Amino acid sequence: MGEISNQLWHNKLVKSKKPVSKRITTAQKKLDRLIQQYYVPKNPYCLVCGNPTDEMHHFIQKRQSTYLRYHKKNLIPICKRCHYRHHTVGEPQIVLTIVRKKGKKWEDWITAHRNILVKRNLDYLEGLEERIRVLESGILTN
Repeated sequence: MGEISNQLWHNKLVKSKKPVSKRITTAQKKLDRLIQQYYVPKNPYCLVCGNPTDEMHHFIQKRQSTYLRYHKKNLIPICKRCHYRHHTVGEPQIVLTIVRKKGKKWEDWITAHRNILVKRNLDYLEGLEERIRVLESGILTN
């Protein structure tokens, strides 16, 4: 998305007649899509089974942690089959495999950061979006 498109999107959200909560929801959905687009190609294999990655799974659910919702340490590359088994069947082996492969240090970090509260507002979400766009451009390494 070019600079003009970014500015138009920003102006549309800020000047919108929609209530702030709707604008935040719109910004969150946009950011969720952007994160998937950025991280899936960088993590080509499912951490659980080794098949091609279809999406990034939030180890701590999005609604359970505003801080971890967009943090790369909370994103797990996963295939559709494993993601389905995790959310639909509730197969505990998937979580155990993720924790085993990520390690104790990662598990401790996730546990320590899961209750950090971040105020969801448009400035916060736009800042995250800008960071991802900078990562996409290759200016920073993740």
